[in-house]
Amino acid sequence: MENTQGINRRTGNIQRRALSSVSPMRMYNGTEAVNRPAVPAQPKQRTPVRTAKAAAAAKKNKKHVIDFSIPQKFDFSFFLIVLMLLAFGLVMLFSATYASAKVTYGDSYHFIKRQLVFAAIGFVAMILISFIDYHILFTKLVMKTAIFVSAGLMILVRIMGSTVNGAERWIQIGEITIQPSEILKFVTIMVIAEYMQRNYDNMKSFTKGFIPIMIRIGIACGLVIMQPHLSATLIILVISLCMLFIGGAKGTHVALVLAAIGVGAVMIFTVFPMLGFDYVSARMLSLKNPEADIQGDTYQTYQSLIALGSGGMFGQGLGNSHQKYSYLPFAENDFIFSVIVEELGFVGAVVVILLFLILIIRGFYIAASAPDKEGMLLCAGIVIQIGFQAFLNIAVASNAFFNTGVSLPFLSYGGTALMMQLGEMGVVLNISRKASI
Repeated sequence: MENTQGINRRTGNIQRRALSSVSPMRMYNGTEAVNRPAVPAQPKQRTPVRTAKAAAAAKKNKKHVIDFSIPQKFDFSFFLIVLMLLAFGLVMLFSATYASAKVTYGDSYHFIKRQLVFAAIGFVAMILISFIDYHILFTKLVMKTAIFVSAGLMILVRIMGSTVNGAERWIQIGEITIQPSEILKFVTIMVIAEYMQRNYDNMKSFTKGFIPIMIRIGIACGLVIMQPHLSATLIILVISLCMLFIGGAKGTHVALVLAAIGVGAVMIFTVFPMLGFDYVSARMLSLKNPEADIQGDTYQTYQSLIALGSGGMFGQGLGNSHQKYSYLPFAENDFIFSVIVEELGFVGAVVVILLFLILIIRGFYIAASAPDKEGMLLCAGIVIQIGFQAFLNIAVASNAFFNTGVSLPFLSYGGTALMMQLGEMGVVLNISRKASI
């Protein structure tokens, strides 16, 4: 009995010594207490603060590569709208051109076959570009190359360009026709986005921020005015002003440019006709009175209005346009909207306008969700270009704006324009991969 009591006393002492070496911290599981040793507190780690120069240097050294392993999908809604516009445009282009193609080239499929090739190349480019980090556009090599190539092509137009209706806008190389102004539009968006992001802190300054960027915009407009190409000049100006406003430029500076544009418009519409500029006078005459010279200067506008009026509510039916039979000039390009309304009526016109509106709204949503200022400005500039160009084409076809020779995005015939537009959509899709949608 004494041995047993001694063993119990020794066991109790051992247990007491063991318990005394354990931290009093306990974790409870139900009613049973479990002893846990105390864990020493870890010192709080502070995130190193990078200076603006260090952040800029890190961004500069960042590699921009083709990344086919991007986990986030692009915005499918935007992609679907682009596909709908492209498919609708191909159908309407064939309907608008098979008669004139048969007369001019002896092949009713001349225009549609070429447009299908352009569409296929542009579609593949759109998908590939959607995988390429859009920041690569703002590297020095790409930026300088784009500026020199676009400016060089614009100058080359003056040297060896093809002239149509008094305007030099195309370069003919064998069977290939290039319209450099379409390239210049996108390069201008790139230049403005890059400059505003790099000089964001100086954009409120008139001398350090506003004047330098206006010089760049002025050079782009000057290259286009030489052709002359009034619609492209207007599109570049509208894109630039909208991007300046969105990017944080001072409102008074933007208002100053608007005032200068107003003075220029007054001179174009009043002084230039007095000085004998027939190019301006003819277009002003069409806007004022489309029936003033239906065999001459107002012929295009007059025939376009006939097509619009013939469509009614539901149109003459797909393929049943009468104006496309050599009555309406450039039915495949500047006035394809008139053929759409004649064949599909008011309903068809509303469908086209709604598709463009949805594209613009979705595009601005992607821009607002972009991860940085570069992506936001680039996406916004592209969407503004497509939206304003569509608005301008429809306004010209309905005589709400004087005839300037502007195509309808995705629907009008033209290889350079279609491929550039689809490539720009690829840039927007790439931005959407990184956006917080």
